[in-house]
Amino acid sequence: MTPVRQGAARAIGAAAAVLCIALAGAGSLAAQTGPVVARAASVTGNAVVFTASSGNSFGLSAGFLLNPGDRVDTRSGGRVVIDLSDGSMVVVEPQSVVVLKDFRQAESLRELFEILLGKVRVSINHFGNRPNPYRMNSPTASIAVRGTEFSIEVSPTGDTRVIVYQGSVEVTSLSDPGQSVLVEAGRGVLIQAGRDFHMLAAPGIPFAGRQDQDDRNQRAQANAVYDQTGGYTQTAGASQQAHGDSDGATLRATASAYDNYVAGLSDLAQVPFLDRFNALAEPYLDTLENPAYATQFHAAEGRVFLLPTFGGGLAWNGSNQTYGPAGAQSTDYGLSPQVSAFSPIGNSGFVAGGSLSFTRAGDSALTSTPDEDPVPTGQGSSGVPVSGRTTSNFYSGSVVLARRIGSATSFGVELESLRGNGSLASTSTDTDFTPSVEQISSASRISQTSITAGLSRDLNATTTLGIFYRYGLISATDHDLSHTINGSPATLNSTDSSGHSSEVGLRLRGVITPKLFYGITGSWSGIALGDGLVRTGTANSHEQDRAQNGSVGLGLSYALLRRAILTFDTAAGVSRIAALRLQDSTGLAVQNGTANSRFLSTHVAVQVDLTRRLFVTASYLNVWHAQHLNVNLFADSTGALSMVQDSFFPTTLTAYQLASHFSDFGVGWRFSPNLFVQYLFSTDYGVTTPSHALMLRYTFRFHKAE
Repeated sequence: MTPVRQGAARAIGAAAAVLCIALAGAGSLAAQTGPVVARAASVTGNAVVFTASSGNSFGLSAGFLLNPGDRVDTRSGGRVVIDLSDGSMVVVEPQSVVVLKDFRQAESLRELFEILLGKVRVSINHFGNRPNPYRMNSPTASIAVRGTEFSIEVSPTGDTRVIVYQGSVEVTSLSDPGQSVLVEAGRGVLIQAGRDFHMLAAPGIPFAGRQDQDDRNQRAQANAVYDQTGGYTQTAGASQQAHGDSDGATLRATASAYDNYVAGLSDLAQVPFLDRFNALAEPYLDTLENPAYATQFHAAEGRVFLLPTFGGGLAWNGSNQTYGPAGAQSTDYGLSPQVSAFSPIGNSGFVAGGSLSFTRAGDSALTSTPDEDPVPTGQGSSGVPVSGRTTSNFYSGSVVLARRIGSATSFGVELESLRGNGSLASTSTDTDFTPSVEQISSASRISQTSITAGLSRDLNATTTLGIFYRYGLISATDHDLSHTINGSPATLNSTDSSGHSSEVGLRLRGVITPKLFYGITGSWSGIALGDGLVRTGTANSHEQDRAQNGSVGLGLSYALLRRAILTFDTAAGVSRIAALRLQDSTGLAVQNGTANSRFLSTHVAVQVDLTRRLFVTASYLNVWHAQHLNVNLFADSTGALSMVQDSFFPTTLTAYQLASHFSDFGVGWRFSPNLFVQYLFSTDYGVTTPSHALMLRYTFRFHKAE
C-alpha cells in the first residue's frame, strides 16, 4: 500500500473511531437522561399515598410505582424509602408530606419533589462522573443539586432547613429570587420568608436525630397545616395476611397476646388448618368442639398431651382447637401441656369431664434486619433493624356435661374460659439516614368466656350428625408501658377491646365401604368488637368492628393397607370484615373500611406403620387466598387524615406474608397402646423458619362402667 493510501486509511479509521465514540457517548447520555422511574422500595409503619391519576388515597406498600403528582403522607408515623431508576434515593421521614413533581422529564434540571411538611433525606446519584441535575422545592426555598447527599426539613410555618452532607447544593429564596447561596458539605442554611439566610454548621448527625421536645411539639401541630380534602378510597387485591400492628419494625404483631388472639378471631387463614382430617373421628377434640360427643366415653378415661416446639410454629395450627391462639404464631419456642378427662356418672346416662391447657410461646431474642433488596408489593419490607424479646401465655379450661337421650340422640353443654397475657420489649435502631433509637415496652391481656350447646344424632349404624352453637364474651387490651425515641418520651399507644362472638357448626361422618370413610363440616361465625384506640399522630378514637366467616369442608379417609391410611381434605370459605372509626371528641367518622376474603384449600396426608411400634407420617396442604380491601379516610377536627390499623382490621396490604404450601413430616414410636411419642418437622417451604415439635400423648383408662 502506498504512503498516501496508508494515510487515508488511518484517517478513515480515526474518523470511524471518533464517530463510534461519539455515538456511544450519545447513546450513554440518552440512557442517562431518559425517563426516570420512582418506586417505594420500603415502607415502615403507616404511610398514605394520594395518586394524582385516580384521585384516590390508600396505604402505601413496598414496590408501588410512584408517578408525578402523587403525594406521600407519613403523618401517621410511617417512613418511606423511594428509589429512582437513576440510582438516586429519597427517604421520607415520619410526620412528612411530599408531592412528587415531573421528575421524568429529560431536561437540564428535573423537578424531583415539593416537600410541604416534615423531613426528607436525599441522595442524588452521579452518572459516571457526569452531573445528574435535580431541583426540590419547599414553601420558602428552591434547592438545586448536581449529585450530592443532603436533608431538607420544613416546619409547620414553612421555615426550611437544608443540611449538606456530601457535595453541594444551591439554595434560592422563593420570596426573594435574587437571594441565593451555594451550600458546601458540612454546612447548612435556614430559610425563612421575608428574612435573610441564616448559615448553619452541619451537626455530626442529621437534624431530626437531635430534636428536642419543642421540635416534637411543632411536628405534632403539623396535622392542622396541610390537606383537608375529605375522604379517599383504596381498592386492591392481595393474598393472606398475618395480622398485626402496622408498625412491623417494633415486632408487636409477633409478641402481643392481644394480636395473637384478636387477629385469630377474624383471620380466615386459620380455617384450612382446622378443617383437616374431617373424616377421622377423634373423641377428645370432637368433644371440645361439640360437647354432645362426650357420650362416646363409656368408661372413665383421660389424656395427657405435651407439645413442645421450637424454631417456627406455623404448620401445627391444627392444634389450635386444643391449645388456643398461640398455635398460630411463628415462635422461637413453645410449651403446650394439656390434660382432658371424661367419665360416665353412674347409671344416670350423664357424662362429665373437661380439659385444662396452657400454652407458652415466644421469641427469646428476636432480631430483624433491613432487607438487602426492595421486595415486590405484598411481601413486606423493613429498612430498620430491630431486636427484642417477647412472650405470650394462654390458659384455658372447660367443663363439659352431656347426656344420652334415647338410643340415638345426645345433648351436651360446655363452659369454657380462656385467659392470656403477653409482653414485648423491643429496640429499633435507624442508622440509614436519620440516626435514632426507638425503645418500646408493652403488655397485653385477653379474656374470653364462652358457652356451647351441642346435639348429636346417629342417623344409622354408621352415620352420625352433630351440630353446635357457641356464644362468647370477649375482653382484650394492649398498652405501651414505655416508649422513647432517643431517650425522650413518646406517645404511648393503646388498644382496649370488648365484644362478643357467635358460632354455629355441623359435622357429618359416615362409612362408604369398610375401608373408606367420609366427613362433611360447615360453620358460620359472627364477631362484634368495640375498640378504644390511642395512636401516635392522630386524634383519640374508637372503632366498631364486625366480622362474618363461613366455611365448608369435605374429607375422605382410605385404608390403603392394613398398616397404611391415606386422607384427603378440601375446604373453602369466605369472610367479610367491616370497621368504622369515630373520633372521641366529635363523634365524626375519620376512617371506615371493608375487607372481603375467600380461600380454597386441599390437604393430603398418609400414615404408615413400619413395624408394630414404629410409624411415619407426611402431609401437604395447599391454600389459595384472595382479598379485596377498601378503606376510606376523613379529616379529623385538626384537618389531618390518619390511617390507623389494629389487629382485627389491618389497613395495609403489605402486612400479608402468605405461605401457600405447608407440610408436616413425622416419625413416631408406640411404647404401648396408650403411650406414643412423635417428632414433627413442619415447613411452609421457605416463607418462615421451619418448626420442630415433639408430641407426647398418654391415655389413661379406668375400669369399665357398670
